[in-house]
This record gives sequence, structure tokens and C-alpha cells, in this order.
Amino acid sequence: MQQRVWRFERVGWYVLVAIVMLALAGLFGNGPLSDAEVLSQDGRVRVEYQRPSRSGTTDSLFVTIKGIPGQPVEVQLEGSLLRDASIETLQPEPQRSMSHGQAMLFQLGTRQDRVATLYLTLRSEHVGTLEGSVRAGPESAVHFSTFLYP
Repeated sequence: MQQRVWRFERVGWYVLVAIVMLALAGLFGNGPLSDAEVLSQDGRVRVEYQRPSRSGTTDSLFVTIKGIPGQPVEVQLEGSLLRDASIETLQPEPQRSMSHGQAMLFQLGTRQDRVATLYLTLRSEHVGTLEGSVRAGPESAVHFSTFLYP
């Protein structure tokens, strides 16, 4: 009987250590396991975001689009991420922005290195999965999702 109790206790310690290690690695917040990046099939659009986050905190969304130097690029953001979260920061300011149904449409300027960037900070009181989509043309689209803990 005592052997079973010790074995159960040992398994409990292993589970506790595994949970602590996963938390330190970022499974429940900031860390290498929480940082994610998606790239469109043609390589034009890249989005960096956090997979898990906490409800009520600010989350960063970094969008990079390849275009033609000096020519504006149109970027469409849509999904439950924009409906259930408020945009707190939007940098650099787009040349033009408008709503398009359930989506937001931004026109960004490109630098000489052919890159246009958009940095957003979002805050949501929602709990659960939020999905987003970034599109810079019919072939350049990425879809991503994040999970918000209470």
C-alpha cells in the first residue's frame, strides 16, 4: 500500500514539474511557445502574433507585406479578432483606412526595401478562441487564431 502511495506522489511531482516547465516556456503567456508566425503561400504576407494570451491584456499583431517600392499596398483585416477586440495602437498610420463589411481595409506605403509594415495592439475582454485573417490580394492571405484565457 505504501509503495502505491509513493508512486502516486512521484507521478504528481512529475506532473507538477511538467506544468511549471510549460508555463515557463510560454504555454500560458509570454515565451517561445506562445509566439507564432504565419506566412502566406506566395510569401508576401507575414503575421506575427501570440497564440495564447490573457483576457483583458494587450496583444501585439505585427503584419509585414511585400510590395513594389513607393507603391501603396492594400491590406484587409477581418475575423472575430477584430470584432471582439478593440484596436488600441495602429502604427504607422495608414495612408487610408475604411471599413469593408465585417473587415477593415488599410492602404499602407512601402519602403524602398519593398516592405510595408503594420503594428497593432489589441485588447479583448473575450474568453476563448479568436480568429483573424490578413489579406493583401487574392493569392496573399493568412489565417490565424489565438486563445484567450480568463
